[in-house]
Amino acid sequence: MDEGLFPSLEQAFRCHIHGVKPRRNVYFVKTNRGLWVVKGYSDRIKAEWVTQLAHQLRERGFHQTVQYMSDIQGQTVFPYNGQFYTIMKAIEGREANNSSLYDVKKSATALARFHLAAQGFPTPQGLTCYRPSIMDKWETRLQQFDQIVAKLKKREPQNRIEQTIQLMVKEVKRDADQVMEQMYKIPLFSEMERAIELGTMAHRDVASHNFLIAPTGNCFLIDLDTVDNDMQLVDLVQLMGRMLLLQEYNFDSFMEAIDAYHKVKPLSDTQIWMVFQMLRYPDNVLREVTGVYYKRPGYSARGVTELLQMERKLRHARRAFLQSEQRIFQRIGPYTYVG
Repeated sequence: MDEGLFPSLEQAFRCHIHGVKPRRNVYFVKTNRGLWVVKGYSDRIKAEWVTQLAHQLRERGFHQTVQYMSDIQGQTVFPYNGQFYTIMKAIEGREANNSSLYDVKKSATALARFHLAAQGFPTPQGLTCYRPSIMDKWETRLQQFDQIVAKLKKREPQNRIEQTIQLMVKEVKRDADQVMEQMYKIPLFSEMERAIELGTMAHRDVASHNFLIAPTGNCFLIDLDTVDNDMQLVDLVQLMGRMLLLQEYNFDSFMEAIDAYHKVKPLSDTQIWMVFQMLRYPDNVLREVTGVYYKRPGYSARGVTELLQMERKLRHARRAFLQSEQRIFQRIGPYTYVG
Protein backbone atom coordinates (compact mmCIF):
# COMPACT_ATOMS: atom_id res chain seq x y z
CA MET A 1 0.00 0.00 0.00
CA ASP A 2 1.38 3.37 -1.06
CA GLU A 3 1.25 5.52 2.08
CA GLY A 4 1.09 8.70 0.01
CA LEU A 5 -2.13 7.69 -1.71
CA PHE A 6 -4.52 8.44 1.11
CA PRO A 7 -3.22 11.92 2.00
CA SER A 8 -3.58 12.72 -1.71
CA LEU A 9 -7.15 11.44 -1.65
CA GLU A 10 -7.89 13.61 1.37
CA GLN A 11 -6.84 16.68 -0.60
CA ALA A 12 -8.58 15.71 -3.84
CA PHE A 13 -11.86 14.72 -2.21
CA ARG A 14 -11.80 17.22 0.70
CA CYS A 15 -12.19 14.65 3.42
CA HIS A 16 -10.45 13.31 6.50
CA ILE A 17 -9.50 9.63 6.49
CA HIS A 18 -9.70 7.94 9.88
CA GLY A 19 -8.85 4.37 8.91
CA VAL A 20 -8.00 2.05 6.04
CA LYS A 21 -8.74 -1.67 5.79
CA PRO A 22 -7.73 -3.81 2.77
CA ARG A 23 -10.20 -6.42 1.56
CA ARG A 24 -9.82 -8.55 -1.57
CA ASN A 25 -8.67 -6.10 -4.26
CA VAL A 26 -10.02 -2.90 -2.67
CA TYR A 27 -9.57 -0.69 0.39
CA PHE A 28 -12.36 0.17 2.79
CA VAL A 29 -11.70 3.72 3.90
CA LYS A 30 -13.42 5.35 6.88
CA THR A 31 -13.81 9.10 6.34
CA ASN A 32 -15.66 11.99 7.92
CA ARG A 33 -17.98 11.78 4.89
CA GLY A 34 -18.83 8.12 5.37
CA LEU A 35 -17.36 4.74 4.46
CA TRP A 36 -15.81 4.57 1.00
CA VAL A 37 -14.37 1.79 -1.16
CA VAL A 38 -11.16 2.63 -3.03
CA LYS A 39 -10.17 0.53 -6.04
CA GLY A 40 -7.13 0.89 -8.27
CA TYR A 41 -6.77 0.17 -11.98
CA SER A 42 -3.68 -0.01 -14.16
CA ASP A 43 -5.72 1.10 -17.19
CA ARG A 44 -7.31 4.54 -17.14
CA ILE A 45 -9.72 3.68 -19.95
CA LYS A 46 -11.05 0.74 -17.91
CA ALA A 47 -11.51 2.90 -14.81
CA GLU A 48 -13.33 5.59 -16.75
CA TRP A 49 -15.53 3.06 -18.55
CA VAL A 50 -16.65 1.44 -15.27
CA THR A 51 -17.57 4.76 -13.67
CA GLN A 52 -19.43 5.89 -16.80
CA LEU A 53 -21.28 2.57 -16.95
CA ALA A 54 -22.48 2.93 -13.35
CA HIS A 55 -23.68 6.45 -14.12
CA GLN A 56 -25.54 5.29 -17.24
CA LEU A 57 -27.21 2.44 -15.36
CA ARG A 58 -28.44 4.88 -12.73
CA GLU A 59 -29.76 7.20 -15.41
CA ARG A 60 -31.68 4.25 -16.83
CA GLY A 61 -33.32 3.54 -13.48
CA PHE A 62 -31.02 0.89 -11.98
CA HIS A 63 -29.92 2.36 -8.66
CA GLN A 64 -29.06 -0.95 -6.97
CA THR A 65 -25.40 -0.76 -7.91
CA VAL A 66 -22.23 1.12 -7.02
CA GLN A 67 -22.14 4.92 -6.89
CA TYR A 68 -18.88 6.73 -7.60
CA MET A 69 -17.65 9.88 -5.86
CA SER A 70 -16.23 12.88 -7.73
CA ASP A 71 -13.19 14.87 -6.61
CA ILE A 72 -13.10 18.67 -6.29
CA GLN A 73 -12.61 18.93 -10.05
CA GLY A 74 -15.63 16.74 -10.78
CA GLN A 75 -13.56 13.73 -11.87
CA THR A 76 -14.45 10.16 -10.88
CA VAL A 77 -11.01 8.73 -11.73
CA PHE A 78 -8.05 9.82 -9.60
CA PRO A 79 -4.59 9.23 -11.13
CA TYR A 80 -1.78 8.57 -8.66
CA ASN A 81 1.67 7.07 -9.12
CA GLY A 82 0.85 5.21 -12.35
CA GLN A 83 -2.47 3.85 -11.07
CA PHE A 84 -6.02 5.11 -11.53
CA TYR A 85 -8.31 5.03 -8.51
CA THR A 86 -12.07 5.12 -8.18
CA ILE A 87 -13.98 5.95 -5.00
CA MET A 88 -17.30 4.28 -4.32
CA LYS A 89 -19.77 4.84 -1.53
CA ALA A 90 -19.80 1.69 0.57
CA ILE A 91 -23.09 -0.20 0.46
CA GLU A 92 -24.46 -1.30 3.78
CA GLY A 93 -25.40 -4.92 3.40
CA ARG A 94 -24.35 -8.54 3.61
CA GLU A 95 -23.25 -10.84 0.82
CA ALA A 96 -26.00 -13.03 -0.58
CA ASN A 97 -26.01 -16.66 0.47
CA ASN A 98 -27.03 -19.15 -2.21
CA SER A 99 -28.11 -21.67 0.42
CA SER A 100 -30.94 -19.25 1.27
CA LEU A 101 -33.79 -19.31 -1.26
CA TYR A 102 -34.76 -15.82 -0.05
CA ASP A 103 -31.32 -14.54 -1.03
CA VAL A 104 -31.39 -16.39 -4.36
CA LYS A 105 -34.72 -14.79 -5.30
CA LYS A 106 -33.46 -11.36 -4.26
CA SER A 107 -30.38 -11.89 -6.43
CA ALA A 108 -32.47 -13.05 -9.40
CA THR A 109 -34.70 -9.98 -9.08
CA ALA A 110 -31.71 -7.61 -8.90
CA LEU A 111 -30.15 -9.31 -11.91
CA ALA A 112 -33.35 -8.87 -13.92
CA ARG A 113 -33.47 -5.17 -13.05
CA PHE A 114 -29.86 -4.80 -14.11
CA HIS A 115 -30.62 -6.54 -17.39
CA LEU A 116 -33.53 -4.19 -18.09
CA ALA A 117 -31.22 -1.19 -17.68
CA ALA A 118 -28.32 -2.81 -19.55
CA GLN A 119 -29.95 -2.61 -22.98
CA GLY A 120 -29.57 -0.18 -25.84
CA PHE A 121 -25.81 0.18 -25.52
CA PRO A 122 -23.69 0.70 -28.65
CA THR A 123 -22.51 -2.55 -30.17
CA PRO A 124 -18.79 -2.54 -31.02
CA GLN A 125 -17.98 -2.93 -34.68
CA GLY A 126 -17.26 -6.52 -35.59
CA LEU A 127 -19.85 -8.12 -33.30
CA THR A 128 -22.35 -8.73 -36.10
CA CYS A 129 -21.34 -12.41 -36.30
CA TYR A 130 -20.22 -12.78 -32.72
CA ARG A 131 -19.82 -16.27 -31.33
CA PRO A 132 -21.39 -16.54 -27.86
CA SER A 133 -18.68 -15.98 -25.26
CA ILE A 134 -19.99 -18.80 -23.11
CA MET A 135 -19.01 -21.33 -25.79
CA ASP A 136 -15.43 -20.09 -25.88
CA LYS A 137 -15.20 -20.07 -22.11
CA TRP A 138 -16.64 -23.55 -21.71
CA GLU A 139 -14.48 -25.01 -24.47
CA THR A 140 -11.37 -23.51 -22.89
CA ARG A 141 -12.25 -24.88 -19.45
CA LEU A 142 -12.88 -28.33 -20.89
CA GLN A 143 -9.55 -28.31 -22.75
CA GLN A 144 -7.73 -27.23 -19.59
CA PHE A 145 -9.52 -29.90 -17.57
CA ASP A 146 -8.46 -32.54 -20.10
CA GLN A 147 -4.84 -31.39 -19.73
CA ILE A 148 -5.06 -31.57 -15.94
CA VAL A 149 -6.58 -35.05 -16.03
CA ALA A 150 -3.93 -36.26 -18.48
CA LYS A 151 -1.19 -35.20 -16.05
CA LEU A 152 -2.94 -36.82 -13.09
CA LYS A 153 -3.27 -40.14 -14.92
CA LYS A 154 0.52 -40.42 -15.10
CA ARG A 155 0.85 -40.83 -11.32
CA GLU A 156 -1.01 -41.86 -8.21
CA PRO A 157 -3.27 -39.24 -6.56
CA GLN A 158 -1.17 -37.03 -4.27
CA ASN A 159 -3.96 -35.54 -2.18
CA ARG A 160 -7.71 -35.44 -1.59
CA ILE A 161 -8.45 -33.06 -4.45
CA GLU A 162 -6.73 -35.37 -6.96
CA GLN A 163 -8.56 -38.39 -5.55
CA THR A 164 -11.90 -36.61 -5.94
CA ILE A 165 -11.13 -35.46 -9.48
CA GLN A 166 -10.32 -39.00 -10.56
CA LEU A 167 -13.59 -40.26 -9.08
CA MET A 168 -15.57 -37.60 -10.96
CA VAL A 169 -13.74 -37.35 -14.27
CA LYS A 170 -15.84 -39.84 -16.25
CA GLU A 171 -19.18 -38.23 -15.41
CA VAL A 172 -17.87 -34.69 -15.77
CA LYS A 173 -16.39 -35.42 -19.19
CA ARG A 174 -19.56 -37.11 -20.39
CA ASP A 175 -21.79 -34.20 -19.38
CA ALA A 176 -19.43 -31.54 -20.72
CA ASP A 177 -18.99 -33.24 -24.09
CA GLN A 178 -22.75 -33.73 -24.47
CA VAL A 179 -23.47 -30.09 -23.74
CA MET A 180 -20.81 -28.76 -26.10
CA GLU A 181 -22.38 -30.84 -28.87
CA GLN A 182 -25.89 -29.72 -27.90
CA MET A 183 -24.88 -26.04 -27.95
CA TYR A 184 -24.97 -26.12 -31.74
CA LYS A 185 -28.49 -27.56 -31.73
CA ILE A 186 -30.20 -25.02 -29.47
CA PRO A 187 -30.92 -21.49 -30.77
CA LEU A 188 -27.90 -20.01 -29.01
CA PHE A 189 -26.62 -18.09 -32.02
CA SER A 190 -30.10 -16.63 -32.55
CA GLU A 191 -30.05 -15.47 -28.95
CA MET A 192 -26.67 -13.85 -29.53
CA GLU A 193 -27.90 -12.11 -32.67
CA ARG A 194 -30.85 -10.75 -30.70
CA ALA A 195 -28.49 -9.51 -28.00
CA ILE A 196 -26.42 -7.65 -30.58
CA GLU A 197 -29.54 -6.08 -32.07
CA LEU A 198 -30.74 -4.94 -28.63
CA GLY A 199 -27.28 -3.80 -27.51
CA THR A 200 -27.42 -5.81 -24.29
CA MET A 201 -24.73 -6.01 -21.64
CA ALA A 202 -24.16 -8.91 -19.26
CA HIS A 203 -22.47 -8.80 -15.86
CA ARG A 204 -20.61 -12.13 -16.40
CA ASP A 205 -19.59 -12.64 -12.75
CA VAL A 206 -22.76 -13.16 -10.76
CA ALA A 207 -21.10 -14.89 -7.83
CA SER A 208 -22.99 -14.53 -4.55
CA HIS A 209 -20.41 -12.06 -3.17
CA ASN A 210 -21.34 -9.61 -5.92
CA PHE A 211 -24.87 -9.35 -4.55
CA LEU A 212 -25.28 -7.31 -1.38
CA ILE A 213 -28.55 -7.46 0.54
CA ALA A 214 -29.26 -4.34 2.59
CA PRO A 215 -31.17 -4.35 5.91
CA THR A 216 -34.07 -2.80 4.00
CA GLY A 217 -34.24 -5.89 1.77
CA ASN A 218 -32.89 -4.12 -1.31
CA CYS A 219 -30.38 -6.20 -3.25
CA PHE A 220 -27.42 -4.49 -4.92
CA LEU A 221 -25.36 -5.87 -7.81
CA ILE A 222 -21.76 -4.68 -7.55
CA ASP A 223 -18.37 -5.06 -9.26
CA LEU A 224 -19.06 -3.90 -12.80
CA ASP A 225 -15.52 -4.64 -14.02
CA THR A 226 -16.62 -7.76 -15.91
CA VAL A 227 -19.63 -6.20 -17.67
CA ASP A 228 -19.45 -6.39 -21.45
CA ASN A 229 -21.54 -6.78 -24.58
CA ASP A 230 -23.08 -10.23 -24.41
CA MET A 231 -26.36 -12.09 -24.28
CA GLN A 232 -27.83 -11.75 -20.82
CA LEU A 233 -28.74 -15.41 -20.67
CA VAL A 234 -25.13 -16.15 -19.66
CA ASP A 235 -25.74 -14.39 -16.34
CA LEU A 236 -28.87 -16.39 -15.65
CA VAL A 237 -27.14 -19.68 -16.40
CA GLN A 238 -24.25 -18.72 -14.14
CA LEU A 239 -26.51 -17.67 -11.27
CA MET A 240 -28.63 -20.81 -11.51
CA GLY A 241 -25.63 -23.11 -11.74
CA ARG A 242 -24.02 -21.64 -8.64
CA MET A 243 -27.16 -21.55 -6.53
CA LEU A 244 -28.40 -25.03 -7.46
CA LEU A 245 -25.44 -26.68 -5.76
CA LEU A 246 -26.25 -25.03 -2.42
CA GLN A 247 -29.96 -25.65 -2.99
CA GLU A 248 -29.08 -29.35 -3.42
CA TYR A 249 -30.39 -29.31 -7.01
CA ASN A 250 -33.96 -28.73 -5.91
CA PHE A 251 -36.20 -28.27 -8.96
CA ASP A 252 -38.65 -26.04 -7.11
CA SER A 253 -35.79 -23.72 -6.07
CA PHE A 254 -34.82 -23.41 -9.71
CA MET A 255 -38.34 -22.52 -10.78
CA GLU A 256 -38.82 -20.02 -7.94
CA ALA A 257 -35.60 -18.26 -8.95
CA ILE A 258 -36.68 -18.25 -12.60
CA ASP A 259 -40.08 -16.87 -11.61
CA ALA A 260 -38.46 -14.09 -9.54
CA TYR A 261 -36.44 -13.03 -12.57
CA HIS A 262 -39.36 -13.48 -14.96
CA LYS A 263 -41.64 -11.16 -12.95
CA VAL A 264 -39.25 -8.28 -13.64
CA LYS A 265 -37.87 -9.20 -17.05
CA PRO A 266 -40.06 -11.76 -18.81
CA LEU A 267 -38.39 -14.77 -20.38
CA SER A 268 -39.68 -16.65 -23.39
CA ASP A 269 -40.40 -20.36 -23.06
CA THR A 270 -37.43 -21.06 -25.31
CA GLN A 271 -35.10 -19.00 -23.11
CA ILE A 272 -36.17 -20.93 -19.99
CA TRP A 273 -35.64 -24.21 -21.80
CA MET A 274 -32.22 -23.04 -23.02
CA VAL A 275 -31.15 -22.13 -19.47
CA PHE A 276 -32.17 -25.59 -18.29
CA GLN A 277 -30.26 -27.27 -21.11
CA MET A 278 -27.08 -25.29 -20.47
CA LEU A 279 -27.18 -26.23 -16.79
CA ARG A 280 -26.14 -29.70 -17.91
CA TYR A 281 -22.63 -28.35 -18.37
CA PRO A 282 -20.67 -29.17 -15.14
CA ASP A 283 -19.41 -25.63 -14.80
CA ASN A 284 -18.96 -25.68 -11.03
CA VAL A 285 -16.47 -28.54 -11.25
CA LEU A 286 -14.60 -27.31 -14.32
CA ARG A 287 -14.41 -23.71 -13.08
CA GLU A 288 -13.04 -24.69 -9.69
CA VAL A 289 -10.58 -27.35 -10.87
CA THR A 290 -9.09 -25.19 -13.61
CA GLY A 291 -9.09 -22.22 -11.26
CA VAL A 292 -6.93 -23.91 -8.65
CA TYR A 293 -4.59 -25.73 -11.06
CA TYR A 294 -4.03 -22.64 -13.18
CA LYS A 295 -3.54 -20.60 -9.99
CA ARG A 296 -6.22 -18.02 -10.66
CA PRO A 297 -6.92 -15.48 -7.90
CA GLY A 298 -9.55 -16.51 -5.37
CA TYR A 299 -9.13 -20.29 -5.70
CA SER A 300 -7.66 -22.45 -2.94
CA ALA A 301 -7.10 -26.21 -2.84
CA ARG A 302 -9.14 -26.49 0.36
CA GLY A 303 -12.12 -24.55 -1.00
CA VAL A 304 -12.10 -26.41 -4.30
CA THR A 305 -11.86 -29.77 -2.54
CA GLU A 306 -14.90 -28.94 -0.42
CA LEU A 307 -16.90 -27.93 -3.50
CA LEU A 308 -15.92 -31.08 -5.41
CA GLN A 309 -16.90 -33.27 -2.49
CA MET A 310 -20.24 -31.49 -2.26
CA GLU A 311 -20.83 -31.99 -5.99
CA ARG A 312 -19.95 -35.65 -5.70
CA LYS A 313 -22.24 -36.09 -2.70
CA LEU A 314 -25.10 -34.50 -4.64
CA ARG A 315 -24.42 -36.20 -7.97
CA HIS A 316 -27.64 -38.25 -7.77
CA ALA A 317 -29.68 -35.14 -6.91
CA ARG A 318 -28.05 -33.34 -9.84
CA ARG A 319 -28.85 -36.22 -12.18
CA ALA A 320 -32.47 -36.25 -11.00
CA PHE A 321 -32.71 -32.49 -11.62
CA LEU A 322 -31.32 -32.84 -15.14
CA GLN A 323 -33.82 -35.61 -15.84
CA SER A 324 -36.76 -33.40 -14.85
CA GLU A 325 -37.08 -31.94 -18.33
CA GLN A 326 -40.72 -33.02 -18.54
CA ARG A 327 -41.50 -30.80 -15.55
CA ILE A 328 -40.02 -27.88 -17.48
CA PHE A 329 -42.39 -28.55 -20.38
CA GLN A 330 -45.31 -28.74 -17.96
CA ARG A 331 -44.42 -25.30 -16.63
CA ILE A 332 -43.69 -23.52 -19.91
CA GLY A 333 -45.97 -25.27 -22.39
CA PRO A 334 -45.63 -27.76 -25.24
CA TYR A 335 -44.57 -25.37 -28.02
CA THR A 336 -41.07 -24.62 -26.87
CA TYR A 337 -38.32 -25.01 -29.44
CA VAL A 338 -36.46 -28.25 -28.70
CA GLY A 339 -33.89 -28.30 -31.47
